[in-house]
Amino acid sequence: MKQLIGKTSVRDNIELSETPSYPIFRELYEKQKKAIWFPEELNIQQDALDYHALSPDEKDLFDTAVGYFCSSELLVQNVLVNSFFPMLSDPHAKMSFSTQLFMENIHSDFFEIVLQSFNMDREKMYKVAFDDPILKKKMDLIVEEIDNISYGKIDPDTLQGRKDVLRAILINNIIMEGIFFYSSFAHFFALKDMGKMRNVVSGVELILIDESLHLQNGIEAILIMLEETPEIVDDAQFVREIREVILKGTYLEIEYVQHKFDNKTILGISSSELERYLKYITDRRLEELGFTPEFNITENPLRFLQKEDVKKLINFFEVSSTEYTNY
Repeated sequence: MKQLIGKTSVRDNIELSETPSYPIFRELYEKQKKAIWFPEELNIQQDALDYHALSPDEKDLFDTAVGYFCSSELLVQNVLVNSFFPMLSDPHAKMSFSTQLFMENIHSDFFEIVLQSFNMDREKMYKVAFDDPILKKKMDLIVEEIDNISYGKIDPDTLQGRKDVLRAILINNIIMEGIFFYSSFAHFFALKDMGKMRNVVSGVELILIDESLHLQNGIEAILIMLEETPEIVDDAQFVREIREVILKGTYLEIEYVQHKFDNKTILGISSSELERYLKYITDRRLEELGFTPEFNITENPLRFLQKEDVKKLINFFEVSSTEYTNY
């Protein structure tokens, strides 16, 4: 029986079918292809006056977010290449995930241009995610998990191997891109709400479109794996562990927000509002994967994100696990 994940030879799966085994990945490839953009299209330099006029707290929050993305976009690429991408058996799935890889390059390029445009300390920015002790805990959650299965350390044809692959996809596409990244996006959109850094935030809006599609890549891959290997769902302990690692990621992000905001209101938002927002998006991630919500927060608490144009942004906040807004 054909499986999405498994050992294959380079001679295998080198024909595109008009009736693909996983049509969702052909659809996601087409969506990503239509969404391709390039950083040079944005005149980020126009935001220089806004950048230098930021308050010390605002500038610190902006700089940290930029630095976090600088290394994290590259980390996502490493996770894809070093862990589960070589085990994808379907050509359309490979096309969808390789397009994700390409767009991670674009995101890295975008944040590099931001660094250069505002004469930011490149060395400091690339170390942000590892020098800040709480950000480092977030990165360690990703790095330590993936290093355990990188470079052929698992057998995808075994039940345990499939569990490990599923967990890697979850860590990368759901927790990293669907919780950690979404949290940082809120900082940029708060700037937009204040009328600041409009060109930079335009780039972040485009990144959000991409990341929402990457999130869907991960969700669909996980749901397909569960359908093809129902024994995974039969392991109640493993299912609990999956739910727990999602919540672990959320609580790490909440810890970081509380540390960064330190009871202050920055960019018009407080740590308590961001904490509620994180619980809100975590409930969406859980529901998209078939879990019951943890926090039962049904409405986005950040008013400026409620105002975002859902026709422009791929918005996973208002949809179920089987319905997605078209781009």
